[in-house]
Amino acid sequence: MGQVRAGLTQLWEVQEALGKSSESGDGLRRITGLREINALLTAAASECRQSVATAQPRGPRQPEVLEQALPRDIAMLGRGVRMRTIYQHTARFSAPTQAYVEKVTALGGEVRTLAEFFERLIVFDRTVAFIPDPEDQETAVMIRDPAVVAFLVGAFDRVWLTAVPFSSAYESRTEDGIVLAIQQSIARLLLHEEKDAAIARRLGISERNCRGHIAKLMKRLGARNRTHLGYLLASSGLLTADAGADRDESDQSL
Repeated sequence: MGQVRAGLTQLWEVQEALGKSSESGDGLRRITGLREINALLTAAASECRQSVATAQPRGPRQPEVLEQALPRDIAMLGRGVRMRTIYQHTARFSAPTQAYVEKVTALGGEVRTLAEFFERLIVFDRTVAFIPDPEDQETAVMIRDPAVVAFLVGAFDRVWLTAVPFSSAYESRTEDGIVLAIQQSIARLLLHEEKDAAIARRLGISERNCRGHIAKLMKRLGARNRTHLGYLLASSGLLTADAGADRDESDQSL
């Protein structure tokens, strides 16, 4: 009974501490409403002095979002803040995103891309992070807990090393590497996901484009149908070879 009481006392103390942390704004804080989220992002950006790391999935960003972010980002770069941003490969084919990237990179910003989906994340000065609520796109969580923020920064740094420096849509098409990377990701996802919509959403592309890439894969391997394509992908060794090529390209880009 004594051990039980001691354990319950510890649990109550932890619960009380978490409650106080939430009330005081330390640790974790849920933010509801795009206006309040943007206000807190703007405030954190204005206080940022050293670094900002951003992961923006789901393909190209909306032009109005980029217009809103650009002055804030230019101000941070003007203060000497190191700015690193990760998009998905498909963002390379968006004219508004290309224009935004050209402006921030000219001022010292760094932008890279990946093929597959990753979680949205913004970290300022390695002290405060913002992540979305997975069940509500108009709710975010602001994190100040040092251990959690350090974990998120470490995850971002690992992903950053595997990402490819941003180039124009023309360069991406002529070099073929980005298009091939997207097709390789589709090939991997086809082995685990049956719906084109889910694959397209994960890669930040339209269903029409996704089906076009699948058709090219079927033609490349001589597949008669989707089931046959899955068998050929699993048995041909194509995915293993492509993964090795991806690692080689990643090593060369660092």
